[in-house]
Amino acid sequence: MINKNKHIVKTLGSAIDINGRPKTIWDNITNVKIEQFSDPTIFKILDIPKPLKAEIISEGQGGTRIAYFDSGKKFMQEILVWKPLTEYSFSFNPEKGFRVCYFFELSEGVFRIPFGAYYLTTVGQTTTLKLTTTYSIDRRLYFLFNIPVRLILKAFQRYLLTSIKKNSE
Repeated sequence: MINKNKHIVKTLGSAIDINGRPKTIWDNITNVKIEQFSDPTIFKILDIPKPLKAEIISEGQGGTRIAYFDSGKKFMQEILVWKPLTEYSFSFNPEKGFRVCYFFELSEGVFRIPFGAYYLTTVGQTTTLKLTTTYSIDRRLYFLFNIPVRLILKAFQRYLLTSIKKNSE
């Protein structure tokens, strides 16, 4: 877990409107299949593993989802909130050795991503899907890394949301 005396914790969010059935969108955020989409070139340059898919092993609060990446590494996610068609949140729990940007170890290190959440709001035929990511940066390096981390996370969120939209419409 994050030692808040050593890390500064922030949350970043992005949203997209989807013209799809809420049940279809829910299925596409809980059991993700996005290996068919090409990831942005910046992710390749920065050595950010491409997400392939995520599968629910057991549903509901306290359940488990496993996210798979092209690096062969996984996130063993614990489901924290399970409100079908409304809210889904989880802890990331990256495997040891899960690195991004060549040297950031996500399981323990100066940069971590402990939590993520999806929120669905449906009005008529349109569902707004919001994705939030909680991240932390070692306070000694916060001012050096905060802006680049926010820009990369925002790009990653847009990539995920756009992929989910394509799968749902």
